[in-house]
Amino acid sequence: MTWFRSDAFRKTWGPVLASVALMTLAFPPFNIFLLVFLAPAPWIASLRHKTGRESAKSGYVFGALLLAGQMFWVVQFVGKWTGSPAMGAVPWLISAFLAGFFYALLGWVINLCWRLRWPWLIPLAWAGLEGLRAFIPVLAFPWVILANPLWLVPAIGQPAAYGTVFLVSAWVLIPSILIAGSMSARTLEERLDLRSTVRLAMAFAGISLLGAVRLFQTPSTFTQTITLGQPGVDMAFTTPEDEAMQLRRASLDLLNAAVIQDSNLLILPEGYAGDVPQLPPQTPLGEQPPVNIIMGGARRTEKGIYQAAFTWDGREWAFGDKTRLVAFGEYVPFREFLPFASSFNVIPIDLIPGQTLVTPKVGEMRLGPLICFEGLFPDLAAHHGRQGAQVLVQMSIDDWYEFTPAHEQLWQSSIWRSIESGLPLVRVGARGKTLATDDRGRLIAAAPIGRTAPVKVTLNVPFASDSFPHRMVFVYLCWAISLGIIGLGLARRVPPPSPDAPLPDPTPKNAG
Repeated sequence: MTWFRSDAFRKTWGPVLASVALMTLAFPPFNIFLLVFLAPAPWIASLRHKTGRESAKSGYVFGALLLAGQMFWVVQFVGKWTGSPAMGAVPWLISAFLAGFFYALLGWVINLCWRLRWPWLIPLAWAGLEGLRAFIPVLAFPWVILANPLWLVPAIGQPAAYGTVFLVSAWVLIPSILIAGSMSARTLEERLDLRSTVRLAMAFAGISLLGAVRLFQTPSTFTQTITLGQPGVDMAFTTPEDEAMQLRRASLDLLNAAVIQDSNLLILPEGYAGDVPQLPPQTPLGEQPPVNIIMGGARRTEKGIYQAAFTWDGREWAFGDKTRLVAFGEYVPFREFLPFASSFNVIPIDLIPGQTLVTPKVGEMRLGPLICFEGLFPDLAAHHGRQGAQVLVQMSIDDWYEFTPAHEQLWQSSIWRSIESGLPLVRVGARGKTLATDDRGRLIAAAPIGRTAPVKVTLNVPFASDSFPHRMVFVYLCWAISLGIIGLGLARRVPPPSPDAPLPDPTPKNAG
């Protein structure tokens, strides 16, 4: 107990543990979403008077602990997949180990902002480093994004239409900076000066107003009926024979329901079409289904295998390949340096990423397909919007992650793609989560998890996205600002941390 009362715990590890605990409570499975507005404050405050090295060390511990908690589902997922609990722990530990380095850099940058007396830049640096973690080649994994828990209140997430979910992360961080500025002040001069406070308050109010105005803007739309075809079949861990039998049975219910509902489009999950060496796909729907279709499957070619979205528009079949693959799920990065992988049930053949993002027109609608993992990435939805998409369509097999917090984070990220794009989104999983949103990210329909469910959705489809088409520019701006701060730090143009001085006692002293 003595250690808990020590200065080292109070100044360093206590704030780290407090912020990790608050962040964990804000995310699934706890979902106390309002905690995101203050969760980072203890850790950010503790960095103010540290050296750069101390801040990086604190950031590493913060990031490793946070991601260890948020990624623990990997142990269950990989352990069940490979048949080895020990193998399940390997990627979990690796992910926490690597995440620590991103947050070490973030801790060092936040410390530089404090020392430069530019705390108003901390939200942009945070968003920039979050974006780096989300888009870095090979290891890209946009997970535990600060704004994500606010999917529950799309009304306050609307600024994402101008700068992606990362703009909302920066906005969410502002109250924590104001709290941290008060918590960490040791002298009167160190209290957040008036200019910094005004800048942060104005930024918070301005972004809030931006979101409020957008929520009540109404785009021009036309009406379409869509059937969300959730088979209710476990497509992750069912044997191929049982899966085929169950899908045949479910397909009749889904197709008949779509016909009865006079649907303009039936959506089926990722993997539904199975292996497709050539068009048309051989499925229980037949070669010329009576309704328009979009579904996922594996497209086999002489070059290799692609994950793809297959569409039937009443006249012909077409496809668009998945461009963003899952590391260790659809390919093994650095396979030649991981000889142990061949000893376990790890994918024997790497899938190939598509080179072109296809935005097909099916009936009266231009669709933006997002195949499972692709729904985590704002840039893909933005690209579909620029190519004229009117509805985002996400097809998934979430069965791999069912009964873990990952299941929630995956479908919650879909809500953000709808908010960012100003487009309705329809999402179908093999067993769920199956849902639909309107053009502002508000849930309008959902299917019960685990059941065969043909959900009818009457969708108001915009003629075009009304979001800012170049909203990824905000992420690039944050990267540039972060690089500038890092450059100043490396050039040693940043003053050293202020000495450990207590706040002066404001009580007047007696002259005698």
